[in-house]
Amino acid sequence: MKFLLKVNPTKENSRQTAEKVIDKLLSAGHTCRLCADEEVAVKSPVETIDFSRGLKWCDVIITVGGDGTILNIGKQAAENEKPILGINTGHLGFLTALEPSELDTLDRIEDNDFFKIKKHFFLQVKINEGPWMYCLNDAVISKYAYSNTVDLAIYCNGNILMNFAGDGIIVATSTGSTAYSLSVGGPIVDSDLNAMVLSPVAPHTLNRTSMVLGSDKCLKITAQDHNDQKAYIAFDGADYIKIGKEDSVYVRLSDKYVSIYTQGGLGQLEKVDKKLKSR
Repeated sequence: MKFLLKVNPTKENSRQTAEKVIDKLLSAGHTCRLCADEEVAVKSPVETIDFSRGLKWCDVIITVGGDGTILNIGKQAAENEKPILGINTGHLGFLTALEPSELDTLDRIEDNDFFKIKKHFFLQVKINEGPWMYCLNDAVISKYAYSNTVDLAIYCNGNILMNFAGDGIIVATSTGSTAYSLSVGGPIVDSDLNAMVLSPVAPHTLNRTSMVLGSDKCLKITAQDHNDQKAYIAFDGADYIKIGKEDSVYVRLSDKYVSIYTQGGLGQLEKVDKKLKSR
């Protein structure tokens, strides 16, 4: 098999882990190339290749980093129909398949009983009549000023669903239910379910809780900040766009997905036990 290695050099132990991964793959008779898009001081005999060319060349992408490393390349991997196997050198690493201490299991990369490939569906989001944008974990609409609240109106399939003032609203996939949504009290949703999770952030009300919505739902969200009528929408905690009171944000589950390796018997709920309770 041909593997493209994508390393996040800002994570502690990433370089050393990457070197061990390369040694494991080469000794097993696989071919490996190292992504050259960023400066990574990895001591290795393998060739480097830019990420876009490497995507077309490889069979599998291996990331060495945290969940953010996977989120950053998820859309490109999906467009090229290349699965991702993540090795965690970050904090929790819900999307990763292996810890650095488990690298010996790479010998079983072609064992379909030990490693499974799961589909993780994206959210698709657009502002007014603009183009659809995609995120794997969540889209977050939040207040613009630190000391303010934002007035939010959320419609589902044309009917009002929520109306409250607060710090914002998180719309997460089931994959993203263990990310920001969990930290504000949202439910953990089995990633085998294609669902959306709505989690208010610091709502100024007594009875506003999270909700889980089915895959046939389409949301329309409007937001108005009290001072200058601006708010933010952020995608997977990274890219963000300012929106105003005149804007409508539309969110729904996409039929686009990225394929991610997991250990065969380790699903979303088992990962919660393994990764949260152990920290």
